[in-house]
Amino acid sequence: MEWYDIRSRADKLRAISIIIGGRGIGKTYSSLSYMLSLGKPFLYLRNTAVQMDECCSAFGNPFKRIGLDTGRTITMKADKRHYMIYDETDGAPELIGYGAALSTFQNLRGVDLSDVEYCVFDEFIEREKIRFDQFSAFANMYETINRNRELLGEQPLYTILLSNAQKLDNPILAGYGFIGRIEKMMQTGRRLEKSKEYSIELPESEVSEAKAE
Repeated sequence: MEWYDIRSRADKLRAISIIIGGRGIGKTYSSLSYMLSLGKPFLYLRNTAVQMDECCSAFGNPFKRIGLDTGRTITMKADKRHYMIYDETDGAPELIGYGAALSTFQNLRGVDLSDVEYCVFDEFIEREKIRFDQFSAFANMYETINRNRELLGEQPLYTILLSNAQKLDNPILAGYGFIGRIEKMMQTGRRLEKSKEYSIELPESEVSEAKAE
């Protein structure tokens, strides 16, 4: 059975990469696996601190399945207003990434994340109404991390925004003018649209069909 694998599509990633697809087809799993394979610090982002706190528990650890499949022990721990991701496979914790809640990122504007090349924003579309200005918070977060990279001849921060296919009424999609583009993609059956600055993917997977059966 073929699962969604972002690693085979890495050349299509852009500064803003939107991936919206069925639940449980491998979006988060393959994105986090790809981050781990790069061997560089990355940022794992969720909308709220409550969601991030849950990721620090054995119950909500987003790396659990990867750990079971690879024999690695990946944990996330809260540290003041942010989070640290560790590989504890060999006992001594090795820092491999960071975590943050978008709703409170404004408190971290002075941080230096110049070592971060990728950000995975998991479940960016919420079923319930988001209680903060998500688009403004995301744009400020991106500017805080990206800073002047392009002016220095460096690659921009690559952000991967993941969500289940549940609705398109989302502040980030609206803020970047993506809603109409996605609706047209759905109408015409196109699965990928990309430019120099962004990419939008609506992946299909055998897993979705198998789950339905």
